[in-house]
Amino acid sequence: MNKYFGTDGVRGSYGSAIMNESFAQKFGLAIGAFLIRKSGSNPQVLIGRDTRPSGASLKNSLIKGLLATGCRVLDSGIVPSPALAFGVLHYRADFGVMITASHNPYHDNGIKCFSQKGTKLLPECEILIEQLIDQQPEHCSPKGGAESVDLIDNYCSHFNTLFPKNGLKGLNIALDLANGATSETTPRILKSMGATVFCSHFGDGLINDNCGSEYLTSLQSMVRLKDADLGIAHDGDGDRVRFVDPIGNIVDGDQVLGLLALHAHQSNQLDNATFVSTVHSNTGLKRSLNKRGISLATADVGDRNVFLKMLELKTNWGGESSGHIIGTDYLPTGDGLIAALMILGAIQQNKRSIRQLADEILLWPAISKAFPIRDKIPFNQIPHLCETLMSEESKVGEDGRILLRYSGTEAKVRLLVEGEQKDWVQESFKKIQEILEKSL
Repeated sequence: MNKYFGTDGVRGSYGSAIMNESFAQKFGLAIGAFLIRKSGSNPQVLIGRDTRPSGASLKNSLIKGLLATGCRVLDSGIVPSPALAFGVLHYRADFGVMITASHNPYHDNGIKCFSQKGTKLLPECEILIEQLIDQQPEHCSPKGGAESVDLIDNYCSHFNTLFPKNGLKGLNIALDLANGATSETTPRILKSMGATVFCSHFGDGLINDNCGSEYLTSLQSMVRLKDADLGIAHDGDGDRVRFVDPIGNIVDGDQVLGLLALHAHQSNQLDNATFVSTVHSNTGLKRSLNKRGISLATADVGDRNVFLKMLELKTNWGGESSGHIIGTDYLPTGDGLIAALMILGAIQQNKRSIRQLADEILLWPAISKAFPIRDKIPFNQIPHLCETLMSEESKVGEDGRILLRYSGTEAKVRLLVEGEQKDWVQESFKKIQEILEKSL
């Protein structure tokens, strides 16, 4: 296991040992040292942040470390993570750094890193940076200052070259922007394409505070209140997207993946007739796609793992049921807005609601939940857990499965139980939940 990096960058509660100004400065020094070893002198780094209260001071500390190593720093201000990935390519930067904890609560923060290709870092690069962090001094002397760049305008203008100008005309869309980094970009782009947009949580509160992709209740209410065609929610940094149907019901993330795969396939935009999801996706997704001539491959959890599997299989679409969706024809990392535009395109092209399209993907009964924990104890050290898991899985064989894993971004354990028999799913989940709650 890495010391600092998790599934998607480094995250922690602000003020903790791995998320404070001193750590951010050392991280900046380590990135600078890594880039100079790799590409020589004066590497160019693009940096941005989301709207968390701690973001500005952490960003300034990280910039201080970068400047002290001789890096040229381009500061894009508050931007979505996908926009930063786009900006790395647009400005031909050697590296990108985003100060964000994505969907985590506002009191957390984090650091995401992007390669010069606009992708998440490979594990071997993370290891090299980690080895350099603890070697850095407590104090440094920056050389010069960062240069401000207008990344938002460039990012939004780029969308005008990708999608029809009036392609969303006639659609009424409710948006929950999580008080995050998409508060300007998503409404602006959807309106420019002809949609009528109703916004909530667009900078009028704390990021991810009972809003956004993790808390859909208020979006469900707004869809009903505004009689919208659908609701769209981002997380704090905009690399996730989730949907609510016209009557205010949540659209399952695997159904979103499925309808996107079907739309891309029908439009001859799915390379090798193959879509990539993760081990967390419902078995019903695979069966539904297979019946329509689409292969579903699975990767480990994490959008980077999805991307690497996509490269391996030479396909251009993949994603996680949590809302990370990657379309490499547009950007080599997850972009919640691009995914939303693909779904909206399917609605317009088929003249059907998101619910009608989603219902073509028949899912198995499943229960999934994340439980807060104190420590990540190895599962084989938890009394009765392994025996219970084996016993329950033996009852259903290939007609059900249990997936238990620790989150790579939060202090949580995630449990998924699915199967063709609803009664077994409910009983097994309850048994395992009781053990987890007693032990963790």
